[in-house]
Amino acid sequence: MPFRNPLALLGLLSIIPLIIIYLIRPRPREIPFSSTLFLREGEAERSAVLSRLISDPLFWVQLLVLCSLSVAAAGPYTTTSGIAGSHLVIVLDGSASMESSFSEALRLAGTYLDSYEKISIVLAENVPIAVLQEGSSSEARDALAHLGPKAVSADLSSAMTMASNLLGNAGGNILVVSDFVSWTGDDPEATRKLLEADGRTGIVFADSYRGGDNVAIVGGWDVPGTGYVNHTALIHNFGQARTLPITITGPGGSSSETASLASGQDFYISFTAYPGVNRVTLDLQDSVASDNTAFVYVPQLGMKRVLYLGEAKPALAALRSLPNVDVETSGDYSDFDLIVVARNASMDGKLNRYIDGGGRVIYIAYGKDESPEYLPVRVTGEAEGPANLWVRSTGFEEGIHFDEIGIFSYIEATARRNSVTMVEANGAPILAYWQLGQGTVIYDGLEKDSDFHLRPEYPVFWYQMVNWITGVPDIADSNHKTGEIIPLGAATAIETPSGTLTSSSLDLDEAGIYRYRGEALAANLYDSRESDLGRASGPEAGEFHGSSRETLVEKDLSDWPIALAVLAILLELAIMRWRRET
Repeated sequence: MPFRNPLALLGLLSIIPLIIIYLIRPRPREIPFSSTLFLREGEAERSAVLSRLISDPLFWVQLLVLCSLSVAAAGPYTTTSGIAGSHLVIVLDGSASMESSFSEALRLAGTYLDSYEKISIVLAENVPIAVLQEGSSSEARDALAHLGPKAVSADLSSAMTMASNLLGNAGGNILVVSDFVSWTGDDPEATRKLLEADGRTGIVFADSYRGGDNVAIVGGWDVPGTGYVNHTALIHNFGQARTLPITITGPGGSSSETASLASGQDFYISFTAYPGVNRVTLDLQDSVASDNTAFVYVPQLGMKRVLYLGEAKPALAALRSLPNVDVETSGDYSDFDLIVVARNASMDGKLNRYIDGGGRVIYIAYGKDESPEYLPVRVTGEAEGPANLWVRSTGFEEGIHFDEIGIFSYIEATARRNSVTMVEANGAPILAYWQLGQGTVIYDGLEKDSDFHLRPEYPVFWYQMVNWITGVPDIADSNHKTGEIIPLGAATAIETPSGTLTSSSLDLDEAGIYRYRGEALAANLYDSRESDLGRASGPEAGEFHGSSRETLVEKDLSDWPIALAVLAILLELAIMRWRRET
């Protein structure tokens, strides 16, 4: 039997100290006899020590342990016929739809492991991952046992390209194991033709498809309110007609309802989501579990102190109606998170120093004669309306119907360098902001002579603007789709739905809540292609034509002597326990 590490057989020399230990006898004592009459005569018998060495079962058990461990360390193996080139890369589909057939995929992959000298594994997710490179069959089995599907769609073509790179110039075979329900990126069949063109690579598609009955939450929409979010979830039945129990939980309490869904039917459910984690759960067991729960995270609203300077205008009433906002009309600037400057506000140099030191200011423009230098625009005059409003860049004004606001007259202004114009009135900036020093200043010219304050979106506008300028995360920034990757810039401790890790980027490959740096966000699958387990036809399997010549492949036998050593140790412990009891 050949060995990979024959020098490890020198470990058999450890038998010598074991024998010596058993041959050591206690020092003899002198015993006086009154007569030698009863002493036996004749041939000398085998010593008592040698008899104990041969008859003591512990000696033979310990001898077996030493021999087994030495042989295992030497790496025994046998040879069997396999495929020349003998490098197989397994591309395993790790997408959400594979929940229904992942066990079958592992079985298919396992049938190829013993026929190759080297095994590599690529897990196909939104970004392919090299799980194992040129390992043994036993290493490949261990690696496969720790894999599972994630709540993402798989880019099979990118994974196949990575597999080809792992094979290198020597070539080899690629086994793509998937249900072939859906994928992102290029068509896997087109990629197979491209990779097989050099004649060094053979690619086989192993179909693990098992189908299944599935109901899924495939979408969600948020409409921000003042201190809450109106969320609507879209549920689709990809299977047979059924009665579906639905549970909603969150900081606002819990509720349940039942929906009757025909095959292929959509169902919409709406509820109010409050700050914290909110969930919509489909109470059933179907083929894909990761699309049965949708998470809605509404950022926590810490109390914000706002100083309002100037005449009491509609903006003051809107601010006082907002949750988690404490509005005062006097005080030291440094005690406030935000200062709102309205008409006839008394201003001095302290406001400039407040902004330069990191303060936040919203300036409401009412007259053409006021144009402080800290504004992101330079006021040039006044114009009569009506005016057409045009949104130039999105931000906190999202969801406001500016095209419906009546502007009867407005302040004419020009944007300063490095400022951002969000909304224009007949080409003039009417809503803009910029960073000045370490602070932020917003110019609001929408309120001079308009009906904006009469519209229902007016408090929502102020709610979103205050949250934006004071650093409260936007609802869209707190809720994402799985498959997105968020750069963090530096290694960061992250709490994922399944555990904790440290990474410089946040890979949203699970549905649930992620927490890092004191922040939180929700991720949901929301992918009808992964939730729909139906398909028209399967792939053509193909064949490993790139390397069809047979050769001898090593098969590792180290597991057997290791198992024998373990059994011997257990036997030794049993013998020692028995001796203590007798």
